[in-house]
Amino acid sequence: MKPIIMTKEAEEKVLKSFFEKFRKQWENFKTNMNDTKFTFSAEIAEPAKEKVTILFSQQAYLRMMMLVDYYDSEVAWYGLVDKIDDKLYRVYDIKICKQYVTGSKVDTEDEDTLEFFNSLTDEEAVHMHFQAHSHVNMSTTASGIDLQNQTDVIRNMGSTGFYIFQIWNKSGDINTYLYDLDNNVFYDKKDVYVEIEDDMKTIGDFLLSTEALVIDKKISPVNQYTKPKEKKNEKYEPSYLPGYIPYYNERWDY
Repeated sequence: MKPIIMTKEAEEKVLKSFFEKFRKQWENFKTNMNDTKFTFSAEIAEPAKEKVTILFSQQAYLRMMMLVDYYDSEVAWYGLVDKIDDKLYRVYDIKICKQYVTGSKVDTEDEDTLEFFNSLTDEEAVHMHFQAHSHVNMSTTASGIDLQNQTDVIRNMGSTGFYIFQIWNKSGDINTYLYDLDNNVFYDKKDVYVEIEDDMKTIGDFLLSTEALVIDKKISPVNQYTKPKEKKNEKYEPSYLPGYIPYYNERWDY
């Protein structure tokens, strides 16, 4: 996580680090005639003390999964979001705008975008805080165009609200970018949990309830059998994404 807009506190922290390094390097300059270069870098981001959770309704998740699986081109979509609190966001439905796609790009015409947003109800417009697209079989790393789009959207929002961007691919990877303007915090995928809703719970909760009914059958010979790790009584979360469900064994972290 990091500030969206540089704060005075962050500025002072960077300046303090700069002068501390400069003073140490200056001592070398005075004694070493061959030392003529000074370089400095600072890391503004830091791990979130408490991660943010993005919860997908089954409908929203299945629609996104099918889009990614079905199209061999890139495809983009918008999402309707309820902000439960600063650490929990629920994406409950998605919407598609007319678009022109290739294997590596999505384009929209201004008139199509205008028609799409004019077709939304007032409630849908208020909850439109999500957009995502597929990178097909490529990495989910944001391109320069993706980052510029994020910058344009956030600048147009002013200083309040929130917005979520995601990039998916057919390998099951998701990259998440969440801008919380109200608290001036940007979260990337390292700071975000992704969960899928099952009624008012998650799919992982259902799997946990089946453990007493699904029992590993021991096989022989013993020397060819690796004893499974003992399962702890804790919440299970899915470790998969579009198109397949191999197993559930750990919290789904992105």
